[in-house]
Amino acid sequence: MPSATTVTQDVRKRFEQAGFEVSPSPASSDFLEVRKYNCSYTLKRDPNRHWMPDGPPRFLARELKCELEDRGYQKFWYREGQRFPIRLADLKALHRFDEEVREILQLKSLYNQSLGSTSARTVYDRVTGRPDLINRPRAAHPAEQSPAGAPENRD
Repeated sequence: MPSATTVTQDVRKRFEQAGFEVSPSPASSDFLEVRKYNCSYTLKRDPNRHWMPDGPPRFLARELKCELEDRGYQKFWYREGQRFPIRLADLKALHRFDEEVREILQLKSLYNQSLGSTSARTVYDRVTGRPDLINRPRAAHPAEQSPAGAPENRD
């Protein structure tokens, strides 16, 4: 059975051969950071000694490591209350980066991840706070109404 050091060197070598920069965590040998295309992932070794992403991928925007935020009408880079509008080229780079990391780690890529439609943060609600819906009585849903011609139950 290979040692933890051998497994770490093997995953590190695979990332480096694919053009990634790899740096170990000074705090623990169970963490690595991989970078490419101005994106980064922190990887963590699980109890079975497999490497897994530890959180969402990050993008370096304005020299800050930001995560992808979806506000419904537009995507942004987000970090500690700061938002920066995203560019299409940056979004494509993040998607490509995520796919390459998943391929090297031999992780399943789910349908919505393959489309690039997942975000670290989703911050929108299409109804809450709309002026036309404030203090307006809620209409009954068709499933809550009695069928046409059926007598109503009056207790």
